[in-house]
Amino acid sequence: MALKPWHRAVEPRDDLKSGKPMDASEFAVHLDKVRDESAPDDYKKPERFFERTYLTDNLAEFAGETCRRLSGEKTETSAVFNMTTQFGGGKTHALTMLWHLARNGPKSKDWHGVRKILEKGGIKSVPQAAVGVFVGTEFDSLRGRGGDNGEPLRKTPWGELAWQIGGKESFKHVEQHDKEFTEPKGDVIRAMLPKDKPCLILMDEILNYVSSYRKYGHHNSMYNFLQSLSETARGQSNMVLVVSIPASTLEYTPQDEVDQQRFKKMLDRVGKAVVMSSGTDTAEIIRRRLFDWNGIPDEGRKAAAEFGRWVQDHRQEVPSWCPIDHAQEAFEAAYPFHPMVLSVFERKWQVLPRFQQTRGILRLLALWVSKAYQDGCNGIAKDPIIGLGTAPLDDALFRAAVFEQLGESKLEAAVVTDIISKKTSNATRLDREAVDEVKNARLHRK
Repeated sequence: MALKPWHRAVEPRDDLKSGKPMDASEFAVHLDKVRDESAPDDYKKPERFFERTYLTDNLAEFAGETCRRLSGEKTETSAVFNMTTQFGGGKTHALTMLWHLARNGPKSKDWHGVRKILEKGGIKSVPQAAVGVFVGTEFDSLRGRGGDNGEPLRKTPWGELAWQIGGKESFKHVEQHDKEFTEPKGDVIRAMLPKDKPCLILMDEILNYVSSYRKYGHHNSMYNFLQSLSETARGQSNMVLVVSIPASTLEYTPQDEVDQQRFKKMLDRVGKAVVMSSGTDTAEIIRRRLFDWNGIPDEGRKAAAEFGRWVQDHRQEVPSWCPIDHAQEAFEAAYPFHPMVLSVFERKWQVLPRFQQTRGILRLLALWVSKAYQDGCNGIAKDPIIGLGTAPLDDALFRAAVFEQLGESKLEAAVVTDIISKKTSNATRLDREAVDEVKNARLHRK
């Protein structure tokens, strides 16, 4: 059966089709930029954000429970959440989703996936809430915010959060605490909360802030504030606190390790740990982020069936961990990628200390899809699916991204010598000398 090339069956995003270089930060949601509306449209515009978000069961349950608590339902809900997934594992994406939901309330009901969230939460509509955002990589306590634009100067996390959730009315309760850098306790925190609506507080990358200001003793102030804020949230019927601790563990100092464990134990004691995604969600997340995805096309099903039959016919020659008896389903679940492309990341790369799970996969595959699409449109490749052998190692940007994630730049010489040099590499020479069928398929390079 002649199978249609993948690039004629599915459409990558416009920026990938045009071959624009991808920066890794493009896949890193920046919550503070979403708040001040300077983020890219994919994150800033809520309808577009939800269209490109694959709502995993874990994510839907987390959002549903948060909305249920904001609605005033304390049964089967937590008021405090600790985002525990690894660096690059989708935490800030989840925080951004909560930001859009709480800020827009009932207006969000028609967005993609919101009905599933409402079902998980057992509620009829998303409550509109006052939302405060603190991002540890952005807030500078030496310079502070405001003070020169008609707003009061805020130099502490609690001063900034009070201003965001209630303006002058909320800030007045912690103004002195902000000036003296003394963390507020329960009575003051309750006083600064809005009285006419629920309250959602999102805190991201707090360890980065703690590490920067440890020499001033602010790590203890942040700990005390978070502890009081957590206990206050638990006593309210319509307040939720969501905290993301990690910076990259590669950047941890011994003091960071101590503080990370201290904050984690406290948050786990008073709240609930949240895991954002599992390996089974990876393919769907990728397809929604990299393609204009409306479900697998007929050509994709044909390709999956053909490859599935081949695997079953050659079951003695494929690895034992390959889902031989469910091969067609595996190819459909990964299309337009070969299942082994995603399996390499899930089985091998995730143990690398530098690998940022969700962000790292998206970054590499965005570069991969962009180059493979250009090759397909230019007649260089006619592959029915994107297999491991099509990785564009001849593209310097892709190569650099691979070596960065592997943490090993010395592979450059070996890759160039053995695979990608158009004139002198061993693989290119062997393809050039082979019969037409092998040469056209670039089998030695693959």
